Amino acid sequence: MAPPIVLNVAEKPSVARALSQVFASSPGSRSRPNQHGGPAQIFECENVAFPSLYQQGHGRQAAPNTVRDEPHTMITTSVRGHLASQDFGPAYGWSRCPPVALFEAPINTEYSEDMQPLERMLRDLSRRASALILWLDCDREGEAISDEVRTVCLKGNPRLGTQNRIYRAKFSTVLPGEIRKALCTLGRINENFVQAVQARSEHDLRVGAAFTRFQTLRLQKRFDGFQERGVVSYGPCQFPTLGFVVERWARIETFVPENFWTLEMTIKLNADGSVVNDSDQNRNGNVYSNQQSRAIILSWKRVRLYDRPTTAAIHDACLEAGEAVVTSLTGRPKNKWRPVPLATVELQKRASKYLRIGSEDLMSKAEELYNQGFISYPRTETEKYRSEFDHHTLIESFQAVAGEFGDYASRLLTNNNFQNPRAGQNDDNAHPPITPAKAVDPDSIADPIQRKIYCLVVKHYLACCSRDAVGRETELCLKIASEEFVAKGLMILEKNWLEIYHPWERWSTGQGELPKVAVGSRIRPTSLLMKDGRTNPPQPISEAELIAQMDRNGIGTDATIAQHITTICDRRYAEKDANQCFHPTKLGIALVEGYNSMGYQLNKPDLRRDMEAECSAVAAGRKSKEAVLVPILAKMLDVFRKANDEANKLDDAVARHFTRLGSNNGEYVLLQPNFSQCGTCNGMMALKQYSGGAQGYKLLHCATCSQAHLMPKYHQQLFAARKQGAQDEPLTCPICQFQLVKCENDGNSYHICPKCFSEPPEDHGGDSSTDFPCSKCTHPTCSMATGTQGGDIEVFTCPFCTADGNTGSVNLKRSANGYRLSCSNGGRDRCQYVIWLPKAAKEIVVNSETICQDCTTQNRQVRKIKFVWKPGSVPPHCDLELTTCILCDVHLVRDMEIRIPSVNRVQPRSTANARGRGRGSGSERGSIRSTNRSNADSRRGGNGEIQCFKCGGPHYANACPNNQR
Repeated sequence: MAPPIVLNVAEKPSVARALSQVFASSPGSRSRPNQHGGPAQIFECENVAFPSLYQQGHGRQAAPNTVRDEPHTMITTSVRGHLASQDFGPAYGWSRCPPVALFEAPINTEYSEDMQPLERMLRDLSRRASALILWLDCDREGEAISDEVRTVCLKGNPRLGTQNRIYRAKFSTVLPGEIRKALCTLGRINENFVQAVQARSEHDLRVGAAFTRFQTLRLQKRFDGFQERGVVSYGPCQFPTLGFVVERWARIETFVPENFWTLEMTIKLNADGSVVNDSDQNRNGNVYSNQQSRAIILSWKRVRLYDRPTTAAIHDACLEAGEAVVTSLTGRPKNKWRPVPLATVELQKRASKYLRIGSEDLMSKAEELYNQGFISYPRTETEKYRSEFDHHTLIESFQAVAGEFGDYASRLLTNNNFQNPRAGQNDDNAHPPITPAKAVDPDSIADPIQRKIYCLVVKHYLACCSRDAVGRETELCLKIASEEFVAKGLMILEKNWLEIYHPWERWSTGQGELPKVAVGSRIRPTSLLMKDGRTNPPQPISEAELIAQMDRNGIGTDATIAQHITTICDRRYAEKDANQCFHPTKLGIALVEGYNSMGYQLNKPDLRRDMEAECSAVAAGRKSKEAVLVPILAKMLDVFRKANDEANKLDDAVARHFTRLGSNNGEYVLLQPNFSQCGTCNGMMALKQYSGGAQGYKLLHCATCSQAHLMPKYHQQLFAARKQGAQDEPLTCPICQFQLVKCENDGNSYHICPKCFSEPPEDHGGDSSTDFPCSKCTHPTCSMATGTQGGDIEVFTCPFCTADGNTGSVNLKRSANGYRLSCSNGGRDRCQYVIWLPKAAKEIVVNSETICQDCTTQNRQVRKIKFVWKPGSVPPHCDLELTTCILCDVHLVRDMEIRIPSVNRVQPRSTANARGRGRGSGSERGSIRSTNRSNADSRRGGNGEIQCFKCGGPHYANACPNNQR
């Protein structure tokens, strides 16, 4: 029987290359030429011997002599991190839906253009394979990527799933021993980890996208500079990270310095502890004794007082007392503990503190060191070594390295200096602590940042295997006039781990070991000074402090903390100085202040901490993804709605740091003064165009109200609208009394109200975060309002888009030609799905709760439509109101000649005449070819013409001249 063909997929090309080298080094193996030129390099090696795949999958090594090695053909390739991405479909684009809809919108799994070749390659390779081994990073994110690769490979070869031939390799380094061990302990994908990552991703996508759109669109409409700034993003981890920076800034800004006073005493003691008295000194202070005296400085036990007269009175009392009495002298051994094994967060903090390397650069370079086999996997939460870890062999390998590493390793293995590393509290049960994987001379590493990181990892590991530093601490207490003074001293007896950690870690020696003075001795102070000082504000938060705060509060993971810190800098919410300290920008401060003024401290870590705790419960198998997502998304939806209601508070906060839109005349060109009428002050607004950037957007600005209103981006000309037949009388909005503006573009025109366009009225179908032309307005009396109630509700999924593999929703719309159902992806050169509804309807409404049970399936929901008929337009026996399903009500379709389009029966709109043909003719309406046309004559009069049921004339009843108007 031919050997199994195994497809091995790694997370990175460098790991795939390392795996192929290990497979090729297997005794008796034969390598085939590598395949280049595709989306990823492909390695193939035959006769690779290891325990049979089909007897593995439990993640444990089989007992000796129970499983024998068998040959396998190994095909090895890689992805580049996440293969798939999740996003909302075209129907939920920025200008196509209100942001609140994203909390319930369907999420599509997509493959970006640069990932599609990888996806096709994996599908093709999986067809050859009889088994799949996933060599993705061994953390939660790696499990999620494993699931993505598994999904793609199952498309190419479903037998991999039905025969249970998908395996998961667990490894922490790319060293040959580790890889061979992983081949003997193959397990399965941790489905709980996959669900935990998916829960977090869906939450972050929905919440982040909704808040990002809300604040971006709002600020662009109200403040200068935001049109060119682009996205003003929100992230559930990004905002709490910014919150720590702003909180420290606020403490600095509100800090009020205070004056304080303190006392300081100095005495002199001989080396044997005897007191240097006045008789031992001449008037110049020289000591006659043969012993060498020491000056000992003692600090006041009260530390400081903020009242000068009180401090002065105490000082006078001490001076008057003259002599101090030794009340105690204590000494005790003191150890400085060696560090615990190195995890990712601690590596980030120490690299920032010692090496001045930012967390993002650190993780990138550490990843490169891992891929080159210098260190173990750098993304880990583990702070303890397994009992079977071979420390002696690893330390012995460093003896061959010249310099301090080799010297210290030799000392560590002699005179019983080695000690097993102590255990920290954290363990992710996936990776060991960050450890040097091989001993090399640091100078052989060309990249200077990689070299520094490698040195830090090596020094930390050797320090973990050392003994604690040993010292002796002494404390001397004196009392004078009821006031106590204290001096502390430390003598280091054994440096141990501090030797290798030099110069980063030191143990303060203070004043050294103090002389042994007798208790009860009376000493006249050499000096007793009263000193003043002033309190200082806290320093800006350092990167090490920020990482510690994020880790303590559960903001991000060990793998993502660096990414969140980089994001707040990339978004220009904060800046990092040369000392690795962060300062918030005006925008960062304004956003935090705005949300805080609403009462929702989104910059606080509480919400994210709860989310991470829930994800951990999913990862542990205690909860399902759905049980976690439903309540948390409901809570965030409530916060989002209330933030929308109080959005003016965000405006007020931003206005303290940025200028209102259109206020800076130096950045705008005046196109036309007195362009249109302001509905607030009845004054005239000026039409301006922004001159500071390439976009050149236009706006109407009212100098009296200091308010501006953005005009639509896509237009060629703007006109102030006036009433027909009364050219001197402005056409105004009945909601806010602003003069309407007519926008023309490419032969088409539409109207907007400047006020409603930027601040849509919710009572008439508006949403506060989306544009609002008159075509969306449902105002009952305005002749320009052509919106319809329920127009934002999906009636059913567009069949044309579904057939093309896209997502589109069919919604109710209204225009001058009447009501229609059309696809949300519709428009020129786009989806042409349109159902024109009868003009006999006075009003048509969609309600989200009226579901058609006959047409609704598990994968598609269909809603009913309510028709309100015009009087006299339907037979007398029919009700004036009808709620029905347009897809299955055959009587309505027949009687009202409604034409339902079908897939592949669509003609493109080729000419303006075709687009403008009347609906009452026998020609096809718009661009839809009806499938029911053959039955048209049977629905009309006997001669095929339209016949009014009231008078028998060749017209519809609603157009009958006998109607009483």
